[in-house]
Amino acid sequence: MENPTREIESVIRTLTQGTPDQQHDAIYRYFAPGATFEHPFCRVPTFQKLNVPGLGEYDSRALIAAIFRWYKIMSPKIDIEIESCAHDESTNILYITIFQIFSIWFIPFYRAPVRLTTVLHLTPASTTTSSSSPSSSASRDSSSPPPYDAAHEKRRAVQKGDEPSYAAVIAGEAEASSSSGSKEAAAAGPSSSASSSTAAESTNTNENRPRRYLIATQQDLYQTTEFVKFVGLAPGSVVLNVLQLVATLFCLVGAVLLGPVVGAVWGGKGGRGEGKKRV
Repeated sequence: MENPTREIESVIRTLTQGTPDQQHDAIYRYFAPGATFEHPFCRVPTFQKLNVPGLGEYDSRALIAAIFRWYKIMSPKIDIEIESCAHDESTNILYITIFQIFSIWFIPFYRAPVRLTTVLHLTPASTTTSSSSPSSSASRDSSSPPPYDAAHEKRRAVQKGDEPSYAAVIAGEAEASSSSGSKEAAAAGPSSSASSSTAAESTNTNENRPRRYLIATQQDLYQTTEFVKFVGLAPGSVVLNVLQLVATLFCLVGAVLLGPVVGAVWGGKGGRGEGKKRV
């Protein structure tokens, strides 16, 4: 992402509402290798270059992709709304408030309208960072080159960032890469000075290009009442609300009964301290 606050909504919608291929491409494009994922129900620790015999080399993004795939299988239709988004540029942390209606297709009348805060820890994308999927790495490691597959090459270009993703196109951040190729062809000439000028322009373009950010950690934070809605639905949330009110009443009774004792103890300490300061 070059502009996280502007692009994150389309990224989230691609991850939650996109097709399986769109989900897969978005994860390998926007998540850093070794990214971590934290949710009340599941957790993905960081790991990279895990070699699975017969399958290839994987990192933690493979597990994140499986989580989003299962999320989509359980709830094929998800209503989601991005209520707010803030980017703390000093710490590279993105805070997003999300409201979603989660419904499981094989459980009749199951609807969980919940609100959560997603915290994304961002990291600048380095030129040496690999964003290819396990399938593309396996094809590179094979001894014989695979047949040309336009769809596969298109996905590899999207994942590497060479072409705009589905989310970037929706957000209006796509750039016309075809025009740059024609300009380079027109600038090429027999003279060495023209070629050096073209190289200098290309270098300046790369230097002026906005920095891309990848997601290093995703943390989904729920209030307890919102989390209970997943398990107990609305009745469970009501029960928890009642228990919270009882706990609040208990705090009130304790404060009234023990407040004078605490006030006398702390008041005495404060009085002695003030007396010492006066002397």
